[in-house]
Amino acid sequence: MNKLIWTILLTAMTSACVVNCQLSGDLRIHSTSQTNKGRLEIYHEDEWGTVCDNQFENVDAEVACRQLGYCSGMMIPSNLVYDGQGAIWLNDVDCSGSETKLLNCSYSIETSQCHHYEDVGVHCFLSCPAEEDEGLLRLMTCSAGNKGRLEINYRGEWGTICHNYFDHVDAAVACRQLGYCSGHMIHSKYVEGGQGTIWLDYVHCSGSEKNLINCTYSIDTSHCSHLNDVGLHCYLSCPAEEDEGRLRLISSSCAANKGRLEINHKGEWGTICSTRFDHVDAAVACRQLGYCSGQMINHQYVDDGQGTIWLDNVSCSGSENKLINCTHSIETSHCIHWYDVGVYCYLDCPSGEDEGHLRLISSSAANKGRLEINYKGEWGTICSTRFDHVDAAVACRQLGYCSGQMINIQYVDDGQGTIWLDNVDCSGSENKLINCTHSIDTPHCSHWYDVGVYCYLSCPSEEDEGRLRLISTSAVNKGRLEINYKGEWGTICHTHFDHVDAAVACRQLGYCSGQMIPYQHVDDGHGTIWLDDINCSGSENKLVNCTYTTDTSHCSHWFDVGVYCYLSCPSEEYEGRLRLISSFAANKGRLEVNYKGEWGTICHNHFENIDAAVACRQLGYWCVLHSKQYHKSVNKTNEFLHLILYEIHYGSNSIFVVYYPKMGRIYSKATFKILISN
Repeated sequence: MNKLIWTILLTAMTSACVVNCQLSGDLRIHSTSQTNKGRLEIYHEDEWGTVCDNQFENVDAEVACRQLGYCSGMMIPSNLVYDGQGAIWLNDVDCSGSETKLLNCSYSIETSQCHHYEDVGVHCFLSCPAEEDEGLLRLMTCSAGNKGRLEINYRGEWGTICHNYFDHVDAAVACRQLGYCSGHMIHSKYVEGGQGTIWLDYVHCSGSEKNLINCTYSIDTSHCSHLNDVGLHCYLSCPAEEDEGRLRLISSSCAANKGRLEINHKGEWGTICSTRFDHVDAAVACRQLGYCSGQMINHQYVDDGQGTIWLDNVSCSGSENKLINCTHSIETSHCIHWYDVGVYCYLDCPSGEDEGHLRLISSSAANKGRLEINYKGEWGTICSTRFDHVDAAVACRQLGYCSGQMINIQYVDDGQGTIWLDNVDCSGSENKLINCTHSIDTPHCSHWYDVGVYCYLSCPSEEDEGRLRLISTSAVNKGRLEINYKGEWGTICHTHFDHVDAAVACRQLGYCSGQMIPYQHVDDGHGTIWLDDINCSGSENKLVNCTYTTDTSHCSHWFDVGVYCYLSCPSEEYEGRLRLISSFAANKGRLEVNYKGEWGTICHNHFENIDAAVACRQLGYWCVLHSKQYHKSVNKTNEFLHLILYEIHYGSNSIFVVYYPKMGRIYSKATFKILISN
């Protein structure tokens, strides 16, 4: 009997041990996802509890992870650990690193000041790399292999690096470790965020290290997120010292001396941000490119570049022989290609004997822009007071064109520097603008009033002046009306333009007549708007013989004139001929009229049965609409309804129709009776 009792007791104890045979000091990781990282818990006095993070560090985490069977590990910041429940067993844990169990380390059981938001978390490494693999790098990219998110193998696991303090020196070290000659950092907003652990932060290299892990860094990344992951652009090649800072101009036009300015930096072409960039900097760049000097082009007239924006805040003294020698910044994260620098380099620069030399400054065409004069050895602008088309013609002839005209000041980019001349007044026979009468007293002027001129590429013979054409995407006889004036095609503003003017234009184009098209239905033109306020009597054979003005400064291409020229003009007896269009009967259908030699329809506004009767009689039908009408006022719910009864006779029969003006409704006679009875 005693033997049986002992057997039962022994079996019960063994079963209990199988169910729960934890020993004091045993550890476990509590996590909702991964088994190797989460909240650290310890078994003590038959209950699982947590560990307070006071003084707990990576050495303590390594001991805990080795006790759990992993090769090593690290601490997880408490703010990334889910709060535990129950007892907090340990505090102030301090291990030397050689212990096999956490309870072998020094610790305190005084946890009254601890809370579960301070619970310790650990990340135990699934594998521990050999010493030579620690700190291995890779670039994660979906496009070019030499740029992307930088990742590091640390504690046997790939993770990212936080961008705090990370700069181009650190990037160069990382790229050299990856086998490239050098590189630079990519701003984190252009880097696709990674996943997993963020291993390092506050990386700081001297530049001489061969591995990034040899630089100083912190492993406290609790404040970082993957939005701040480091990205690198490693250079495929590094230029020789003499190639660094080489410049080029990129242009979509045929001019080699103006365009977007690009610089070769670290073996790659890129652009320059326009912050603080001015004409002094442009002059240095142009001299480096082999020109005598140059000026900056407003960034809004520069085609956007691609790739890296290398420099910003360029500031030259003017004596430098290379732009890279000027002070500058390589922090361009706030820049976009909309602000890329463009320069216009001068093909020649005047000497002292070139007093009065002229040039045109423009971001678009070489034959129009702000007029500048070299006076006292310096380029400056001209005030527009009294400046007119005669003066512009003299200036353009001096520049090598046949003639020209003044541009309204509101369309001229403001200049810089000195305003040299004012009150310019030419007779028209001068060969140089400086020979015209002028004043050098310009204190009342500002660059808002800088003169601009438009020089004609060619001057037409007398018989070509005023030639017309129609621009259209559909028919040859209608479209936007353009005129050749001063050797260039341009448009006409619609102010006061009417059908009489359109008829003159169409006759000049070889048609019999025509009419104006509302400007809302005309495609906008390009280039110069030549004429406005056209007023023809109707007898002119050319539009340019009508009265007009060339002041079109208030016009835009939205108001370009369009005309519709008639392919044929009917004789007087043919004008107004009618026809019925129908798919089922000859005596009914859509009514069309021949007007100005072309068939068209009639809008229904105010069209009534009387009008229909007239049309039917013209078409040869024998319905007759009596001129007499029967008016009836019906009192319906205290409201008088005014109805009109028409009697229409055809042959020996007749019909009645009722018209209700207020509603625009037509009723049959039967319906009319119902209306009255109701």
